[in-house]
Amino acid sequence: MMLSLGPIIFGLILGLVIGSQIKLNVGDTKFTKASFIVILIAGIIVAWQSGNYPFYTDLPISTAFLSALIGIFVGKLLFARSK
Repeated sequence: MMLSLGPIIFGLILGLVIGSQIKLNVGDTKFTKASFIVILIAGIIVAWQSGNYPFYTDLPISTAFLSALIGIFVGKLLFARSK
């Protein structure tokens, strides 16, 4: 079993960029902790159902999608814009 780092690194970088552009508390849109938990659970289900590319045999889930999801949350927490 060999872990392929390319999709993980690019997914994390893309997630950080997207997460840094999320605007919180704009207008009537409010992101609560419960909404982030629901997004995380739905993202994990999508990553599990997507599976990895056929020639990647490291994990049964999509590591690129999961790392992008983690990057979005980290980017939102570190670099999120308020308005």
